[in-house]
Amino acid sequence: MGRKSRQKTTDKLTAARVDTTPPPIDRKPVLIACVVLVVVTFAVFARVASQDFINFDDPDYVTANSVVRDGVTAHGIGWAFTQFHSSNWHPLTWITHMVDVQLFGLNAGAHKLVNVAFHAAAAVLLLLFLFRATGELWPSVIVAALFALHPTRVESVAWVSERKDVLSALFWMLTLYLYAGYVRDEKKTRLIGVTIAFACALMAKPSAITLPFVLLLLDWWPFQRLSRKAILEKLPLFALLIPSILLTLRAQTGAMGTLTLSGRIANTILSYVEYLRVLVWPSGLAVLYPYRLSIQTIAVVLAALVLIAITAAAIYFARRAPFVIVGWLWFLGTLVPMSGLVQVGRQAMADRYTYISFVGLFIAIVWSFVGAAAPSGTATAGGSGRHKVLRAGAIAILIAFCAVTYVQAGYWKNSETLFARAVAVTKRNDIAHLNLGAALLDRGAVQDALVHFREAVAIDPSNALAQNDLGRALAATGDTAGAEKAYTQALALAPSLTEAYRGLAGLKLKSGHRDEALALLQKANGMQPDAATRADLAVLRNDVDTALTEYATAVRDAPNNAEIRNSYAAMLARKGRDAEALEQYREALRIEPGHYEANMNIGALLSRTGHDNEALGYFSKAAESRTNTPEPHIYLALIYGNRGEAARAVAEVEAAARIDQAEANRLFTNAVRIPFHETNLADYRAALLGRRRPQ
Repeated sequence: MGRKSRQKTTDKLTAARVDTTPPPIDRKPVLIACVVLVVVTFAVFARVASQDFINFDDPDYVTANSVVRDGVTAHGIGWAFTQFHSSNWHPLTWITHMVDVQLFGLNAGAHKLVNVAFHAAAAVLLLLFLFRATGELWPSVIVAALFALHPTRVESVAWVSERKDVLSALFWMLTLYLYAGYVRDEKKTRLIGVTIAFACALMAKPSAITLPFVLLLLDWWPFQRLSRKAILEKLPLFALLIPSILLTLRAQTGAMGTLTLSGRIANTILSYVEYLRVLVWPSGLAVLYPYRLSIQTIAVVLAALVLIAITAAAIYFARRAPFVIVGWLWFLGTLVPMSGLVQVGRQAMADRYTYISFVGLFIAIVWSFVGAAAPSGTATAGGSGRHKVLRAGAIAILIAFCAVTYVQAGYWKNSETLFARAVAVTKRNDIAHLNLGAALLDRGAVQDALVHFREAVAIDPSNALAQNDLGRALAATGDTAGAEKAYTQALALAPSLTEAYRGLAGLKLKSGHRDEALALLQKANGMQPDAATRADLAVLRNDVDTALTEYATAVRDAPNNAEIRNSYAAMLARKGRDAEALEQYREALRIEPGHYEANMNIGALLSRTGHDNEALGYFSKAAESRTNTPEPHIYLALIYGNRGEAARAVAEVEAAARIDQAEANRLFTNAVRIPFHETNLADYRAALLGRRRPQ
């Protein structure tokens, strides 16, 4: 071959190589799509900025977690990697909570906005991954938008305790994006980044163990490189599963459910189908769906047939539409760790469990519509009529989802709104009734709280926490006998429930049974020692200094416990530290405005220090929260009497006498420190009316 011929051949080969080089990507539409996605996501979730923490898991994760509340410390980081608090091992999640506290304190809205930021970033990475993997922008945008804006996302984003969801998803999507880069050139160094990102996903939430299997699905479609080599290159990822699974099993020891295997399988089948319903019609969403205790066989059979039919269809179309089988298996597989086959907790299903799994369905559905619009395979070919209809339909669906998501996010305003919604849309939900009752009790709505505590106990008499909180509410109304019965039942169900021992001991002490109270507290301290119990024991031993030290520790360990703060304030007042006592009383009432003892105690302290006007408000609140005791009316009568407001004083005396004449007389006698006489209160009333003075 001559030189000229060789040159022509070389030119042809060079031209061929140039022809196979992908055209340069116009990054502007991608950038615009990412920016719009972030802006819309923040707009839809913006209302979380003004919301509160809730009383379900948030205390364990942030508000009552003394390690997290210290912010970022060396001790805290060590704790995050070595402890299994809240039945989980997710050190990166703990560290982000610590960073939040370091930056924002206990501003719940700021913590939630960080969740929104992680969620939006995960959506952007999903968009970039799909675009890098398929080269198709609009389908990628639609899938990412569905991931960001579907109403089932609210639970993972608006719940501070579900930081693990959004953080793990961020690293999950980063892993996918980095893996798509590796597939392009197969540089071994890129696998290091993939492995690190996957390890971070596991350290944020262990359920990321399904990610290597998803990568194998992606090797089938869109990468079309599934082979023995593709499996072997993922061995480092599979190796990471072993320690993650072992750590998770260790962390969740004791948290496993006791349901039968057949019951778990039936619940799993029904839940899979219910998830499909929620995907297309996201109504009746709740923070917790109670486990199905009564399951009809026909329902399970029909649900199983639905799953089998979809699986068969996906297999049938596997060659022509591989994205369907890939997306469907993504959905089925990523739900397995949370499916209920290994039952943890009492929920039948959860919106947060769909956070990653729905991505597979979004991919299958969107690419199916794209394929239908362009059967020739030109999925994103320039703006055909079908594509315009497809995009318009997708935008309409996304707008509808945005509206539902915005409304759903509003239910997460606080514990009361959240669990009121759960009670409204679910049946026989004892946990929802329990937490709603606790929120109402904290607000001072004792009678309303009693309704929900009684309902929780009626649904599940074995719920020790419900029995304990029923005891708290009954004690707040002055029903000592009912409270004792509830506390006793709680301890029969959960013999190590320290809170019930302390509540029962408090009742025994008020009724004059000091030795019984001491025995209860000693038993509680022997079973599960804590600072609050040690402080109560010190009070019974009249060791005020030790009580102060232990209460200070208890307040630090449980900053949102109004009862502990009230007891701490009482000890501070006994030591003459009135300003500190007032601060603790006020904090107790911020937490639980209707706390009877705190209202009475701060009222007495303010009156003693010459602030009768302010004291009146607290005594009035006490009278409202406990209508069956004359005590607050006696103190109101004395203040009005000292101020010369005889008519008001007489009205309070008469109110006290109507409730319990003898008890009102005893309380009055003790308050004014005069010798006991059965007519003391009547004499005071007469004196107020100007008839005669008390002797």
